[in-house]
Amino acid sequence: MSAALVILLGLLSLCPAIIAVDGPVIACLIPLIVSFGLVVVALRLPQGEAQHVATVVSWPVILIAIFPVVWMLIQILPLPFLENPVWTSVAAGFGQRVLGSVSVDTGETAIALVRYLSIVGAILLTASVTINRERAELVLIGTTAATVLISLVVIAHDFFDFEFLAIREEALDCSCLGVVLAAACASLVFERRETRRSHPTQTRKKFLLSSLACLVAFLICAAAIAQTRSGSLTFAAGSGFLTFCAVVAIRRWSLGRLGAAAIGVTATVIAVALVTISATDPDPRFAFVKKEAAAVELTQRILNDTSFFGDGAGSFNALLPIYRSPDAGSLDSEAVTAAAKLSIEMGKVMLWVAVIATSFAVFALLRGAARRGRDSFYAAAAGASLVTLLNLAFVNVGLFGSAILVLAAVILGLGLTQSRSRLTS
Repeated sequence: MSAALVILLGLLSLCPAIIAVDGPVIACLIPLIVSFGLVVVALRLPQGEAQHVATVVSWPVILIAIFPVVWMLIQILPLPFLENPVWTSVAAGFGQRVLGSVSVDTGETAIALVRYLSIVGAILLTASVTINRERAELVLIGTTAATVLISLVVIAHDFFDFEFLAIREEALDCSCLGVVLAAACASLVFERRETRRSHPTQTRKKFLLSSLACLVAFLICAAAIAQTRSGSLTFAAGSGFLTFCAVVAIRRWSLGRLGAAAIGVTATVIAVALVTISATDPDPRFAFVKKEAAAVELTQRILNDTSFFGDGAGSFNALLPIYRSPDAGSLDSEAVTAAAKLSIEMGKVMLWVAVIATSFAVFALLRGAARRGRDSFYAAAAGASLVTLLNLAFVNVGLFGSAILVLAAVILGLGLTQSRSRLTS
């Protein structure tokens, strides 16, 4: 499985390049690398590890993963009775012909389907590779290193005016994940210190250097977020970080049900705070947006015309010529939040389905972390990262970037496979 590990680490190494280099060329390598990695895994995965993957990737997980595929296929198929009647009257404004399907651009929806399948493949690849404890450690460190490099790019871009940052919002989202991952690496260092006291290579100097590296990684990611002075980004990163710390505290001090109740109360307080803040805006998808009014108004108008099945995954750019004013330039060339874009492309109901599915995934991962002995921080970090990503969906549109999706897939695959011990599988 060493070859599959190298492939996975190579996939992670693409993330900083995707952020720094504008254009789709590097991102197009993701499906190729993931496909090659899955072939290697299929040929070399030991039987015991394959059984563990089958146990972790249960039928509920498979059904949830298949649902968006079916939805996008419905959007692509020529089903005139599902077509949004709005597009008939404005068909001349599209750059291509609308062929009686839900999607206004079936080609872009097909590409979006390939991207989605690539992310699912990355989750399976990571879950298969990281069953082994040593490989899991390397993948966690590699994922954290990728977020740190991206955070350094953000800092260099903002403080020194280096013009090599292509997708700033996505880079900041990666920094938010880096805060959680740096904390997970610190937990890894402390846990290995406790369980390998007699190991000759686990010296005090190595422990101090590893702890210092985790602290530096945390400070770099936190600095990238802090320099934006964005309360929404800080809240998103902080919610994930505090979730992770809560799980660690519960396990460290054996708080049991009392600790779980504390997390529940904390989650309730956060939910109430979000509802209170968003009460000033009738649509929560725009409550935390700090952007130009023209961009918000454009996204809102497109959203108002969206049908139940959406306008087609990946089709937002095809809608811009219809709704954008001629003198708008590039100011409003993208949706303001990932939540709004998902509602437009996949339908308004799909957003809340995704929110519910993510919430159940967080619960399952945190529950798995609570039931594990050693290595509980993997599942805890995955659950905490999902909390951060869920908040980021209502802050900006960065979650539709290729790099953040790869990082999220790797984190989720790592937490999924480590949420259950092989001894119980």
